[in-house]
Amino acid sequence: MIPRLGRRIPPTPQTVVFLKALETAGFKGEMETNWGERLVAGTDNSIYQLFPQAILYPTDYKDLKLVTKLLGDPRFFEISITAKGGGTGTNGQSLTAGITLDLGRHMTRILEINLTEGFVRVEPGLVLDQLNKALAPLGFFFAPTLSTSSRATLGGMISTDACGKGSRIYGKTSDHILELDCLLAGGGRFLTAIDNDEGWESKRLGDQGHLYKLIDQILARSHESITRLPQLDRFVSGYNLTKLHDCHENHKSLNYLIAGSEGTLVVVAEAKLKILPLVKNKGLLAICYNDFDQALADAEALVARGPAAIETIDGKILGLARLDEIIHKVGHMIGGPEVKGLNLVEFIGETKEQLEAQMAPLQALLEQRGSNYYRAQNTKEIADLWELRKKGVGLLGNASGKRRPIAFVEDTVVPPQHLAAYIKEFRALLESHGLEYGMFGHVDVGCLHVRPALDLRDPKDESLMLTITTQVADLVQKYGGVIWGEHGKGFRSELTEKYFGPQLYNELRRIKGAFDPRNQLNPGKIATAWGTDLELVKVDGPKRGHWDRQIAPNYQVEFEKVITCNGNGACYTPEPATIMCPSAKAWADRRHSPKGRAALMREWLRRLSLKKYDLNGPRPRISQPLWLLLNGLAKRLGVYDFSHEVAHSLAGCLACKACATACPIKVDIPQLKPRFLEAYHRRYPRPISDYLAANLEEVTAFQAQFPALSRQIGGSKWFKWLLLRQAGIVDPPKVSRHPVPLRVKWGALSVLNPQEPPSGLDPKRDVLLVQDSFTSFFEAQLVSTLARLFKDLGYQLWLLPFFPNGKALQVKGFLAQFKTQAQANHWVLNRAAGLGLPMIGLEPATTLTYRDEYPKILGLKETGYQVQLVQEFLVTSHVDWAARLPSLGKAPSQYRLLGHCTEKSLAPQAEAQWETLFSLFGLEIKALGVGCCGMSGMFGHERAHYDESRRVYELSWQAQLAAQRPENEVLLATGYSCRSQVRRFEGRQLAHPIEALAARLGNSCEE
Repeated sequence: MIPRLGRRIPPTPQTVVFLKALETAGFKGEMETNWGERLVAGTDNSIYQLFPQAILYPTDYKDLKLVTKLLGDPRFFEISITAKGGGTGTNGQSLTAGITLDLGRHMTRILEINLTEGFVRVEPGLVLDQLNKALAPLGFFFAPTLSTSSRATLGGMISTDACGKGSRIYGKTSDHILELDCLLAGGGRFLTAIDNDEGWESKRLGDQGHLYKLIDQILARSHESITRLPQLDRFVSGYNLTKLHDCHENHKSLNYLIAGSEGTLVVVAEAKLKILPLVKNKGLLAICYNDFDQALADAEALVARGPAAIETIDGKILGLARLDEIIHKVGHMIGGPEVKGLNLVEFIGETKEQLEAQMAPLQALLEQRGSNYYRAQNTKEIADLWELRKKGVGLLGNASGKRRPIAFVEDTVVPPQHLAAYIKEFRALLESHGLEYGMFGHVDVGCLHVRPALDLRDPKDESLMLTITTQVADLVQKYGGVIWGEHGKGFRSELTEKYFGPQLYNELRRIKGAFDPRNQLNPGKIATAWGTDLELVKVDGPKRGHWDRQIAPNYQVEFEKVITCNGNGACYTPEPATIMCPSAKAWADRRHSPKGRAALMREWLRRLSLKKYDLNGPRPRISQPLWLLLNGLAKRLGVYDFSHEVAHSLAGCLACKACATACPIKVDIPQLKPRFLEAYHRRYPRPISDYLAANLEEVTAFQAQFPALSRQIGGSKWFKWLLLRQAGIVDPPKVSRHPVPLRVKWGALSVLNPQEPPSGLDPKRDVLLVQDSFTSFFEAQLVSTLARLFKDLGYQLWLLPFFPNGKALQVKGFLAQFKTQAQANHWVLNRAAGLGLPMIGLEPATTLTYRDEYPKILGLKETGYQVQLVQEFLVTSHVDWAARLPSLGKAPSQYRLLGHCTEKSLAPQAEAQWETLFSLFGLEIKALGVGCCGMSGMFGHERAHYDESRRVYELSWQAQLAAQRPENEVLLATGYSCRSQVRRFEGRQLAHPIEALAARLGNSCEE
């Protein structure tokens, strides 16, 4: 039995008083102080870990005003706040020991779109991709492009003056800011704009005039020092003194002061941003090199051709990409394992002719010298190649071994003409320490992302990290560059004086002191207020490695993915049509994301380790029922146990498996959750619904023997009431009127016993169906339809005798029982495979268990058999049956596919295979962009999860079902759960794609 993990760290008494005062003042958002939520907020995409006292989720401008105003109350002069957006910072910019002000939950609105004047007004929590999604139909976009665009917020981009691909022509975020509406510590309003002399002078005379006067004084007395700063496109200086006064345009703007200030001067409440017309034509070349040095050396010649962007990827990342789902999209464009470097070169043009005129000279040069390159053929291929580049950071985190590439010197920038020489020395430096590394980035502007591989759980590597930081800081200065070219300062703020010199650094302190005299806004970053003794944060700040090294070595091996989650935050995307992560989107709560769950599990493992508890050790011989009863009572009485916080987080996981593939690190929460549940329920009792789910396959198999009686009882009000009251089950499905066992008795379906197979079996003719409880007992007509379709294609479909698959056992953490079930089924499937016949499965979630969970629970690399999805088999065997198809007339319908999330995760080619299969039947089917439907087997039937199930459904499925469609457009769904969810919430029955194919041949089967 696991021990109770009772110690929690409460917020400071002053924080509690501040929150109470905020509540009294009318703050409408959430205020969280529980340890689990603070723990999750304590990490970002950096090596640092720092726990806030509380997290505030303001709902609007008024809430922000209340928070900042209260900071001016003398009682709370010691309180500090740090604004946070997507949490994608690589240097701890938004980490704090004060209060986190999370703007990404509620303040996500687009306030105004003005196409005539070319601007938008937005709240700071709006995600970049969501803005561009709204602008695209209008023909506009916000130009700065980031690899983290799916979760990076506009406020965060302003805070770090972010930029990415294409910055050579589009510049940084600051170049697209028109106005900012900000709040000072104390609640004062501070507006910035692009001011002419008259506008600037009026602000000097206004309420915040002292700030404008200070800037004028600094620009006058430090002009020469400012002009000596490195003249680099990617110089993120913090307080950008070099661009405050544009002599050529004769204007001044404090937009440049706020952009890049990392929330240390003001809290940005609204932003007015410039938008541009969408680029009409794009072309992309993927140029392959057998040596990364060649790719770097080629950059100068490529820049001379005038492309919009050049991005470089090294062999380390390309090798990791070949192990990722992305390879299915880009494999044909990036060459084989011999390719050690890749340059992506993009051109843009108003017309196709202009685009060709730009690209033709470079293509001619590449042809002349015999280069290995590929030109993207369409917008999808262009997007896929840029997705590869965006995944660079995450892919590096998935490298093998204890040492992983990490961010701490990852955004150095030098003048582009010095890049090759600089990188040569940089690589030599890392290799002198015996380190591996990954490289990618923006060679056209001299900024290359370099991530050395270190294990910060090892104190020696932690010390080496500090040594490398110092050496790289000196090296980059030698080449006229800076160590922070793109990702801000954060915990590298102690190096500010090294690059600015003491005079300018003191000017930065004066600016900080004028805006935030008590260091209440993100204290210790960039500069500390003049006249205070607060120190800057340091590179040797509080790191995650300090905590992770306390986790027992055996846990570090068993739960490796939990430990190696690097916080890149790909699971935070709010985009409804992506499959990761449905629970995080439904609740807008980071605890319910794979990253959040990994953080909580790390802390759980750390605490177990400190208690010297071994999850794999012998279990004590105690009266288990009595202890379960007592511990359950303690839980109901509110006795704290950190395990409850972990359980709460994991309870919302739908086990869709998206994180197992879409997460660059492959943090497979559905694989980790059962391990926790198994241990947790040794101490705390299970709900009855767990036992029902665990035995559901056997129960439904029994029901199918008496379908009429089962349907009568199952449909009665008293039985539904009993299920809800006693087991917490809602909307239970009914068994089919004529389930598979009955159809077998009729002779409509044939069962094959692998121990007594009939003679004359032919692998070109006979196919085995591995039954699942969903289709065999609840949608039996689908099995009959499949049999008729296969008969028309020249196959005999045999059914293996039904056996429980056991997936529910795995999901609920009955791992011992699941292993026993898997072992028994493994024997049967191996026996069936010995017949030499292809084996298929109809329900994706069940079928994919044989290739995912079975090898893991059995400790096997290969099971020795393959159970294919229906479309996998038909596509790969079409040469055997396509010629047997009759002549087919014009297709009466067009089909749209709503894919099963687990199928899309574990069989990423599924949707493309359905398209291929339908085309062989003369039909058109296109996959629609949807995430999870929210049902996920028993999950959506459990009362405890009903609200989440509905929320997830409403994210993307509801809109697709409600959309107006042509009469001949038909929706299809591959998952039983998906069809059940639609039937429950829409009262509609969606067909399976197999039914559409059967109907094409004139066959269908009734219930």
